Amino acid sequence: MSILIIPCYIKNAYDEKCIHRLLESVTRQTTPFEKVLVVDDASKYAYPIYQKEVEKITIASNSGPARARNIGIEKAISLNIKNILFTDHDCVLDENWNKEMSNCLDNNNFGAVGGMTYSFGKTIYDKYHDFNGTLNGKWLLPKKQELWYMPSLNFGMKSYVATEFIYDEKFPTAAGEDVDLCLRLRSKYKIGFCPKAKLWHDYGYKGHYKDFNKFVKLFMKYKSSSATLYEGHTVLLWDSSESIYPGNMYESNI
Repeated sequence: MSILIIPCYIKNAYDEKCIHRLLESVTRQTTPFEKVLVVDDASKYAYPIYQKEVEKITIASNSGPARARNIGIEKAISLNIKNILFTDHDCVLDENWNKEMSNCLDNNNFGAVGGMTYSFGKTIYDKYHDFNGTLNGKWLLPKKQELWYMPSLNFGMKSYVATEFIYDEKFPTAAGEDVDLCLRLRSKYKIGFCPKAKLWHDYGYKGHYKDFNKFVKLFMKYKSSSATLYEGHTVLLWDSSESIYPGNMYESNI
């Protein structure tokens, strides 16, 4: 049994198109979710939800994705749902995503899991993100069965783990809050890598020269979260037996 939590702040018609595209991929899952929860972070742009099986919760004031996910976690725990899965509104799920993520959680001793993220677009910037593994987790060598961390757009954890570890709401944007959660979570539980749980993320590039500024600003946003992240993790350590390898889609053995 699993719940899908989708935090979102819808700004325009493009964002609306993205969330409807995501929810269409949700309806095509070979293993249906027990519940799907859209947590709207006080969007100023009005949009409908057509799927009657999707519940929408609207936050009164914009609080950031960490708060939105925590509201979803509270709901999942109150419903006694076994697994809590997360994605973002600008993603498209593979039809077996829920099946693979749930299997990884149910059949292993992992407290949390992360899947494989690909770019939805085909521009040179999208290809760079695939090569770089920008929104993939960092694998632990030598076997690459575990993750050091995983971005929240392709992430899941067991409900009892979420009672101990939630998102730190002092992170104001979608940057750093997922790394922080994973670093804290790994103090007690393992994070498994589930390569068959695939989804596609839409960075929104149009293939124009001006997209370069958007490309640069994305990494600047991630960099801006570093101060808050290091405040909570003054020394980033892992066992001496572990080493970290950035995930990317060109690995031949996944």
